[in-house]
Amino acid sequence: MIADFVRILRAADIRVSPAETLDAAEIFDTIGFDDRQILKHALGQTLAKTETEKLAFDEAFESYFRLPEETPPPMAAAQEEGESDDKSAEQNSGEGQPQEGAQNGGDTSDSPEGGAPQSLTDMLENNDTAAMQAAMQQAATEAGLANAKLFTQQGMFSRRIMEAMGLAELEARIRQMNEGGETEKADKLREGRARLFDAVQDFVERQIAMRTKNAGRLLREDALSRIRLSNLDKSDMKIMRELIRKLAKRLASRHSRRRKKAQRGVLDIRRTMRANVAYDGKLFNLAWRRVKVERPKLIVLCDVSGSVAAVSRFFLMFLYSLDEVMPKTRSFVFSNRAGEITDVLQEGDLEEAMENALRQYGGGSTDYGMSMMDLAEATLDAVDKKTTLMVLGDARSNYGDPGHLVLKEFYERAGRVIFLNPEPETVWDTGDSEMKKLGAYCTHKQTCNSVKHVERVLDDLLRLSS
Repeated sequence: MIADFVRILRAADIRVSPAETLDAAEIFDTIGFDDRQILKHALGQTLAKTETEKLAFDEAFESYFRLPEETPPPMAAAQEEGESDDKSAEQNSGEGQPQEGAQNGGDTSDSPEGGAPQSLTDMLENNDTAAMQAAMQQAATEAGLANAKLFTQQGMFSRRIMEAMGLAELEARIRQMNEGGETEKADKLREGRARLFDAVQDFVERQIAMRTKNAGRLLREDALSRIRLSNLDKSDMKIMRELIRKLAKRLASRHSRRRKKAQRGVLDIRRTMRANVAYDGKLFNLAWRRVKVERPKLIVLCDVSGSVAAVSRFFLMFLYSLDEVMPKTRSFVFSNRAGEITDVLQEGDLEEAMENALRQYGGGSTDYGMSMMDLAEATLDAVDKKTTLMVLGDARSNYGDPGHLVLKEFYERAGRVIFLNPEPETVWDTGDSEMKKLGAYCTHKQTCNSVKHVERVLDDLLRLSS
C-alpha cells in the first residue's frame, strides 16, 4: 500500500525519495490505521517538504485513505426493509421460524467470532459498509488498478473489481431467489448490486484521477525535453524554463551528494592520536583525512547566430542553474566577435541577461577564426589540465578561417575540449561546415540540440570532474 500511495504523491508532483519511502513504511507499521489524523500528520511531516507539497499531500491523503463511513451506505434502504421483515418474521410461527434460522445463520459471518469471510451477498444483506470497502480495496489490487493510465479504462476496471468481489456468486444467488419465489429479496439484492457498482465506479474514477494527475504536463515536458530547441514554439517557453530548473536541480542534487561522499575520507590515525594526547590516548576527537575535490574549471564558447542561438540560450540557462556544483565557469558568446558575459549572467536576471547578450553579440556574419582569437586572448594563459573548453556551434564559418589552429593551442593545454554541434552528424562536413578541421582538436564531439542532450552533456562533465 505504501508503494502505491507514494506513486500517487509523485503523480501529484511531490518529490519522495526511496529513503523517505522507507521512513513512511515504518510509520505505517508503528502507527497503523487506528488514528487517521496521527497517521496523516506523521506522513505529512516525512513526505511533504514545502507549503505547496503539504497542500497537495493533504488532498492526496484524503482521497486515498477515504474512510468507509464516508462512503454512502449502499444498502441503507434495504436494511430498513430487512428490519421490518425481521419483525414480521418474529410474529410468525411454524413455517416462518426455519427461514429466520437460516437468516441468522448468514448473520454469523458478520460476528467478531466468525472466522469465515463474508461473501458479497452477505455483505449486501447485512449492509456491512466497512467490509465492502475493504473488499473493494483488495479487489482493486487484484484487478491491477495501480496500472490504470486513462479514464477510458474506468469501465474495464470497475467490472474487474466487481468480479473479484464475487459478482458471479451474487448473480447466481439472485437467480436462485427468483426461481425459489423470493422475488422481494432478489429485488433488494439487485438494488444493492446497482448501488455497489456505482460506488465501485466512483472509487475507480477517484483512483485514476489521482494516478493521472499532472500526466498531461509531464507528458508535454518529456516531449519538450526531446524536441530540437530550434523548433521550440514560443508558447512553450514557460514550460521549458520550469523544466530546465527541475532538471538542473536534479543534477545539482545528484552531484553534490557524490561530492559530499567523496569528502568524507577515512580516519587519519596520526592526527587523531595527536589530537587526543591530552586525554591519555582516549579518542574523544576524531580527525579525518582531507580529500580535496577540484571543481571543474569550465570555459564555454557559444555561437549565438541564426538557429544556433536557441540552443545556446537554453544551454547557458541550464549551465548557470548548476552554479552550486559548477561555479568556476567563464562564458563567451560570439557571432563575428566573441565577448564575455560571465558577470552579467551571475549578477542579473538570467533570461534578461541572455536577451541582452543575443542583441549585443548575435548580429553579423559568423566568424569562427576571429572569435577563437578573441577567446584565446582572454583565457589561453589561464588554461591548464584542470580546464575544460566547451564550444557550442554548427562549425559553419561561411568559408572563412574556422580557427582550428587556435583551437589546437587549447587542445594542447586543456584537459578536455568538447565540441557540441546542434546539427545531426549526417550533415557535418557538408557545405561550409568545418567539423572535420575543428573536430581534429577535440577530445569529444557530439550532437546537442535538445534539453535531453544538454542534460546528458553536463551530467557527464560533472561526473568526470568529481
